[in-house]
Amino acid sequence: MSQRSNTLLLLVVVLAACLTQFASDIYTPSLPAIAESLKTPVNMVQWSMAIYMFGVALSQLFYGPISEGVGRKGPMVFGMSVMLVGSVICMFAPSIQVLILGRFIQGCGAGACACLWRSIFRDTFTGDELAKYGSYLTVFIMFIVPAAPALGGYLQHLFGWQANFVFLCGYTLIALLAVILGYRETSTSHHPERLKPAYCLATVKRLLTSRIFMGLTLCTFLSYGAFFAWFTAGPVLLIEHVGLTPVQFGWLSFIGGGIAYVLAGQINGKFVTRFGMARMMRFGWSVMIVSGLLLLASFYVVGIELWSIAVPIFLFYFGSTFIWPNAFAQAFTPFGDIAGYAGTVYGTMQIAGGAVIGGIVSHLPDANQLPLATVFIVASIAAWFIYEIVVHRSQEAASG
Repeated sequence: MSQRSNTLLLLVVVLAACLTQFASDIYTPSLPAIAESLKTPVNMVQWSMAIYMFGVALSQLFYGPISEGVGRKGPMVFGMSVMLVGSVICMFAPSIQVLILGRFIQGCGAGACACLWRSIFRDTFTGDELAKYGSYLTVFIMFIVPAAPALGGYLQHLFGWQANFVFLCGYTLIALLAVILGYRETSTSHHPERLKPAYCLATVKRLLTSRIFMGLTLCTFLSYGAFFAWFTAGPVLLIEHVGLTPVQFGWLSFIGGGIAYVLAGQINGKFVTRFGMARMMRFGWSVMIVSGLLLLASFYVVGIELWSIAVPIFLFYFGSTFIWPNAFAQAFTPFGDIAGYAGTVYGTMQIAGGAVIGGIVSHLPDANQLPLATVFIVASIAAWFIYEIVVHRSQEAASG
């Protein structure tokens, strides 16, 4: 593809790829306000975030295989349309039960974006080029995503929590039009034969028996789970206990997260070809572990203060950005012929990490940062351990 075509594709994919995470995070500054408005405990509102992620994870099991049979564009259009319906339900939700239902429907639509943007990228790029463009895409995503809580904070302050879902309706509609008008089908291998049960089972078996692929999906399950834990616990810690306003929380997420993501994304894009993807991931996990240890120690030294939480979170954002593009490139490179199925399994596992670990965190005590610090440390160490024992050893055996 030409440079111009690559740029156009990147812009369309950025809109689609950001939509899933944007919808997850935009209303985080409103969690306490929603609990008060709907007269429900705050942990039930936190649970609505996990329910959304369950919808995203489960629906990818549908979108990925379908895209192998009919291409990427149709499922993307369908998924965004479902997400639009879910956003409307959330906007008019009179109770926490209806809000949770709307969030689940949103997630079922957003699964198309979460699953298929990776497949679209793999249709177009491979190897180091995939890691390079994936890193640049991560810069865009990680600049836009931290803006979600900042925008949500202002929407909450000026109009109330329902305004978050009004905005999501507009964003989803714009992204839907961009896919319809600006995206040309990238899959060249889709065929209805690929929807037959025998083919589906054989293809999924190929993925599930790949130690490298499954090892990397487990790494992202744990790493993303720890990442999402912050968006579940962070608003309660900083708004209810530290005393930040929703607007201040949003700006803190935007500035701190944005700087960390862009800096790490640029470093990874520049040095990944020199040092290799494995070293960049190891560096990322080491920073994530340090951030958890610092968050743990800060509680015993200074207690629940803004900077005792904000600085470790900045480090965690920075370290985690080295994981996503490199794990993605290593996992997808051998499976270009079944990128839709690979996107299904990989995306489902990653988002399931957010759903499972975020759901657990929503039921843990939120009076201080100790549970969050524990999640950061344990999940990062476990992901690194799996990478060294399962993935790296398998890569060495394959090359040897």
